[in-house]
Parts: sequence; C-alpha cells; structure tokens
Amino acid sequence: MKRLDITKQKKRLLISFSGGRTSAFMCWWLLNKWDKRHEYDIVIVFANTGKEVEGTLFFVDECAQEWGINIVWVEGYPSKKGKGWSVNHKVVSYETAARNGEPFEAMIERLGIPSTNAPFCSDQLKRKTIQSYLKSIGWKAGTYEVAIGIRIDEPKRYKTKAGKRKVKKNRLLVLVDLFPVVKEWVLNWWSQQPFNLAIHEDDGNCDNCWKKDTPRLCRNAIRKPTSFEWWQSMTDRFGSLNPRNTDLKPPFNFYRGNISPLAILKMANTKNQEEIKQASLFEEKYSCGESCEPF
Repeated sequence: MKRLDITKQKKRLLISFSGGRTSAFMCWWLLNKWDKRHEYDIVIVFANTGKEVEGTLFFVDECAQEWGINIVWVEGYPSKKGKGWSVNHKVVSYETAARNGEPFEAMIERLGIPSTNAPFCSDQLKRKTIQSYLKSIGWKAGTYEVAIGIRIDEPKRYKTKAGKRKVKKNRLLVLVDLFPVVKEWVLNWWSQQPFNLAIHEDDGNCDNCWKKDTPRLCRNAIRKPTSFEWWQSMTDRFGSLNPRNTDLKPPFNFYRGNISPLAILKMANTKNQEEIKQASLFEEKYSCGESCEPF
C-alpha cells in the first residue's frame, strides 16, 4: 500500500487584489467557495500607487475588516541609487499608505512619464512590487499561481483578436473558467452586501490615469479640476526626461495624442460632451475599467 506523504507542501496562490469590485468578489469567492480542501497557501496582496482615490483604499480595508482576512498592502520604490530602476517593496497599511502619489513619483523620476506609448507603470508599481514582496517571504517566481480578477465578459483582456488565450502560465482566470460572471452580476452581488465600493464610476484606477479615454478625463476635469494638479506637476518636472533612451521625442505627456493635463482642462472648459467624444483618440485596448490588473 502506498504511504501518504503528510509532509507534502501545499500549493501556493497569490490573489492579486486590485481594489475594484470584481477583484474583491473573486477574492471572496476563492476563500469561501473554492478552497474548501485547504490545498493552497493563499496570500492576498494590494499594491498602492499613491494615486488611488480614498474610496478605493477604504474599500480594500473594509473588505479585510468585514471578511476577517489579511490583505497585505505594498508600495514600490527604487531599491538602489543611480541609473535604472530596480523595484523594492514597502509594506504599509490603510493608515500609513501613500496618498499623494509618492510611489508613482519615485518611478517617474527614474523612468519618465508613462503613457499609451510607454505603458510601464502597472508593471513597475504593481507586478514587480508584488513580486518583490513575495520573494521576501520565500515565494520565488514559478512556485505559485496568480488569481486575476478578469470576468468572462472582458474577452479583450485575455484573448487575442484571433480568439486565442494570451494569459501567461500559472495565471488563473477565476471568473472566466471556474465561476464565469459578467459585470452586471457582480454589481448585483455587491448591491446585496452590507458594504460596497463608494467611488465615482470615472475614478477607477488611479484618479486621472492615462488609460482613461478623453471623455472620461474631461468629465473628471469638470467634476474635480484640482485633481489634475499632481499630473501636471509631473509633466512640468519630468516631461523632458527620457532615461529609457526610447525613439520617442520629448516633451512627454500622459494622455492620448501626447496632450497634457492642462490641455484636458482646457478641452473640458471649451467643448461640449459630443465634441469631446469626437476629439477622443480612444484606444480600446487601454480602456479603463474598475481596476488595474498587474498580471
């Protein structure tokens, strides 16, 4: 008779908690409906860039408190001086988390302005930051699976134009393959919970993220114009910085068409919404959803 190996190590699972409703529901479902046999060591990590709105931070903390779970908060910063960018992590909490773009600014000082032409910020501030934390607890690359909060009604996020999967090895699309749901279902589920994500629809991701299309940015400019001050200050200070020696030429701006935050503010003040839609250089592959997935 084959002996049972009681020393066999559990499989490892990272739940990438982005701060949106879909990601949060995925986390709840995995913890309550899937891993009943306790086959996995599970770590839940939220990467804060410093530009998430306060409601997102409150929601992440509320999920942890209401569900009695541990969500590790991390922020990414340079790990060494000099040229280049090597990401290190800092463990923070709801109370100590950056709220003035500090991690984002530290990245920009080294790598310049991210945009649709240089979409590196999620990779640096989220994926590599989370991986730095996991390495610190002994989770080396390739030794764990990653659960990602992408729904079945978001095929452009996990399929090529030819319909083939473009998800890397060891990535779990929980809400596509294990429990397929669409956005309306997730919203209805949250409407029945004792708490919910209380942010404006246009505030998903970082408050004025370059992934947002022009109409969304213009609505933000009308609703909260001072929220663009940080973004313009980054443009003023680092718009000529080209440390990656790309073929792109300065000045560099965050937004589509290489336009500045000031240009967004001006557009919002001089055009009606229909004109804004017509002027938008919207690229659907970069459209902003409820969250920003690092993996």
